[in-house]
Amino acid sequence: KTWKGKLFYWCMFVLLAGMCFFTLLPAVWVVLSGFKDTQEIYSGFSFFPSDMSPSHMLSRLTESWEALGLGNSIINTIVMSLGSLALTLTVCGLGGYVISRLRPRGSRLILVLVLWTMMMPGQLRTVPLFISWLSFPFVAELPFEVSILDTYWPIWLSAAANAFEVLLFKSYFDSIPISYVEAAKLDGCGNIRTFFSIMLPLSMPIIIYVSIMCLSGAWSNFFLPYLVLQSQERQVLPVRIFMLQGSGDIRMNTYMMALVFASIPPFLIFVFFQKHIMGGINLGGVKG
Repeated sequence: KTWKGKLFYWCMFVLLAGMCFFTLLPAVWVVLSGFKDTQEIYSGFSFFPSDMSPSHMLSRLTESWEALGLGNSIINTIVMSLGSLALTLTVCGLGGYVISRLRPRGSRLILVLVLWTMMMPGQLRTVPLFISWLSFPFVAELPFEVSILDTYWPIWLSAAANAFEVLLFKSYFDSIPISYVEAAKLDGCGNIRTFFSIMLPLSMPIIIYVSIMCLSGAWSNFFLPYLVLQSQERQVLPVRIFMLQGSGDIRMNTYMMALVFASIPPFLIFVFFQKHIMGGINLGGVKG
């Protein structure tokens, strides 16, 4: 390598290292602030807590968990996330399969509409969606009109209507040889059985990637749960933490610990599935 190449390499290394440092610094500060006393947080900029003994840290974790009472909110968040995942895989997978393999009349128009929805800001759909949730199933004349507010259904349905993941499934299904589908039809498989018995088992990489992204997004989803879940019994973790912040009933170090508790599942997902996350970025673009 020439000296210019080495210089460029080290400049890029220093730049990326600095970006990583300033990206991780707020997260590390939040974690350490959870183990400080309240006076220590407000007294001045002290990055590390004065007492870093294991017994003190364990007692802070225990006290914060008991003071926050996040158990019910965590269970609600798990229910919301798993429901979003189930509907996303079913609806987006079937949508991608229909556009990719069945190709009924008008499928090209459907694909264009799916692409068009990706260009629409999410805030633009909030008011129409909220009105439709008030009078589900969207037709006022029906005698069984109900409101699905204060249930998880609006969140689950919104998660399932994900144009990007439909395109991911569609692109990945395009890469599967058509001979598998033709062989399934010769064996007497219908379209639904072909999808569940042939296409899904062959699509585990994209399913894992979509599942990771869906679970991470659902776990940190704040706006829709805050909008539709009105009862305290159904509060999810991000909304619960927001309510704790506004109530003023908890100390700042306990609030920081609540942020730590909420960040643990996404952090673990990234640590254990980072290969699938990075590999899944290119899965939808591979054909042949």
